[in-house]
Amino acid sequence: MINITITTNEGVKKQVNIRKTLSGDYILREHPEIDIFVIPTKQKVLALPKDEQTDNVYSLQERLFDYLSKKGVVLPETVIGGNIYGSLQAGYAAQPPGGEDPLQVVIYSIANFIEDEMPKYNFEKSYEDRMEKSLLDPDIQNSTELGEVPQEPFKGSIPKYGFPTRGIYRYNY
Repeated sequence: MINITITTNEGVKKQVNIRKTLSGDYILREHPEIDIFVIPTKQKVLALPKDEQTDNVYSLQERLFDYLSKKGVVLPETVIGGNIYGSLQAGYAAQPPGGEDPLQVVIYSIANFIEDEMPKYNFEKSYEDRMEKSLLDPDIQNSTELGEVPQEPFKGSIPKYGFPTRGIYRYNY
């Protein structure tokens, strides 16, 4: 794992935890649902789901590339589905006209996106955890002991011994 410090023209510094592969690609694994690959040799950004492809993961990938497109990091016309199941990818310019290092711009923008997404993800995760806890371990007010609910002789809309079959298959005039 590599810690990269990126400094912008305004003097803003950002620490990014990133991994470098043997082929020279960079992987940002900080987001809990997707892994983001930056492939400098092909000028591509690739987003893969960590566990399984769901609607939530696809919308997250879509938000990532919308964010990068609106910031001018990736070329909007290059956002396509990748050759790996459940992946989206986009290309970025090899050398921006301003002379910035494109790799630093891409990594900085992705780190900003992940930083913006984490409060939303943490809120959703804590909500799911609270709901699961309330269902699996309810408090005294929301639970009953076995045998507290009185029995009734007939419950529901389906009779105990089924419906009478007399006249079901007959047509009435």
